Amino acid sequence: MALVLRGTVLTFDADHRVLDPGAVYVGDDGRLAAVRGAEQRPPAGFANAPVLDTGALILPGLIDLHNHIAYNTLPLWEAPGVPYAHHDRWVDERHPPDYATSITWPAKVLGQAAPAALLAYVAVKALVGGTTAIQGAPVTSRPVDGRLVRLIDHEKLPAGTDRVLTAALQLDAEVLRTDRAAKLDGTRVLIYHVAEGKPGSVVHREFEELEPCLRPGLIGVHATALTPQDFGHWQRAVTAVNPAERGTVVWSPLSNYWLYHTTTDVVSAHQQGLRIALGSDWSPSGTKHVLGELKVADAVNRHRFDGHFSDRELCDMVTANPGDALATAWGPQVGRLRQGGLADLLVLERHAPRRDPYRNLITATERHVRLVLVDGRPRYGTPALMKAAGATHTNALTVAGLARTVAVRQPGSTDAELDWPGVQRALAKVRRDPVAAWRSAQDALASWGGPLDDPEAPLALFGDLPEGDVGTFAAAGEVPPDLVVPPLDGLVHDARYFAAVARSAVPELQFLAEYYR
Repeated sequence: MALVLRGTVLTFDADHRVLDPGAVYVGDDGRLAAVRGAEQRPPAGFANAPVLDTGALILPGLIDLHNHIAYNTLPLWEAPGVPYAHHDRWVDERHPPDYATSITWPAKVLGQAAPAALLAYVAVKALVGGTTAIQGAPVTSRPVDGRLVRLIDHEKLPAGTDRVLTAALQLDAEVLRTDRAAKLDGTRVLIYHVAEGKPGSVVHREFEELEPCLRPGLIGVHATALTPQDFGHWQRAVTAVNPAERGTVVWSPLSNYWLYHTTTDVVSAHQQGLRIALGSDWSPSGTKHVLGELKVADAVNRHRFDGHFSDRELCDMVTANPGDALATAWGPQVGRLRQGGLADLLVLERHAPRRDPYRNLITATERHVRLVLVDGRPRYGTPALMKAAGATHTNALTVAGLARTVAVRQPGSTDAELDWPGVQRALAKVRRDPVAAWRSAQDALASWGGPLDDPEAPLALFGDLPEGDVGTFAAAGEVPPDLVVPPLDGLVHDARYFAAVARSAVPELQFLAEYYR
């Protein structure tokens, strides 16, 4: 339905207007009909639309430009042997010994025995942090029907067209040169993991192999091994094709420090003209969502980068910057509040000084998220705002001690038939007996006689990261008989999470808990 939200509007438009008071007009087509001062006349068609006086901040839904969501039920992985030199070391069968049992097998079993429940759980976890679009969707046995958040990998924008290319694993240099580079024609983006490791490590060669793809539309994830000279070369290569374009680096500081005890030189990247976006990576070595990652970025900026980035620039990393990076493929759809854009919105309780709305976003926790809309549809928020926004098929849940409502079930969608209690029951059933759950899922896949891209085929999820040493079980279609699937990672940054961070003893990560006190 058409809807009007009133409050202090952070547009993140080209002029970064702050409308106080402002109004956001959500059309029944899931798009923004107008964004204007509250004193201005409403656009046509909104005379009788419900009006929500939020008394809060209204801003674009947050965008997580780097994740691996198939693993986001898992807790922080306290791996032996850190820091690693580069990404190949923690998935090598020799280092460390528990990677397969702590990460690979639990994710495999949950993803194949309870795929719809897993997708719903990790989507709610993202919504709790104000995320409306996330990159890193798992490979699936068939297309998924019913999504709570926007999956960047599979989103078809403009209508019916998939223009987002992704690769979590390294592609052959010849494939990059002959295939991916040719597709970066100004209408697509390539989200690509590159040079994830310590400066000077062997993974720097990945950037050298990526040379043909240094074009508009390249979104480089991590890039921790790159030098200021590399970033300068990257941006010059982009502007040589189109002087108006910028390359994009996706920064995941917590995961970088957790695994490598260093992070991307985003100051040099920014100084060379590249835009910076944030990604929370995955729960085994990252934050729970980009609202949490924003705090790590803020702490690193203050304590290691001498305040190079302003508060507004940090907030751009989860809104305007990833939206602009995706605009090469999608056009101006997300990340900025403007007429015609998608109605992906976050309503955030005001808890910082009124004159400092950007600091309000940086210091906001899960307690301050009051409403999240995706495509104009209320997905998560306080009971009062969800009801006022017309949410249906909702369930109650408690988040950080506060009452919240979530709309998980979507009648008519094959893969969104579970409500929130059903999601929890399905995942708990797998955890109780992962061996039986795995065998049942394998039987269902084996008994399906048709193609796996058929809408009627059983749904199964497949991780997008290396499996490590899974032993002989995977080849035999079996599962380790003593497998334990760990308790689900919580929806919020809680005491268990901060205890693990404290045990890491990485100095740069110890500041995070301060934001949640």
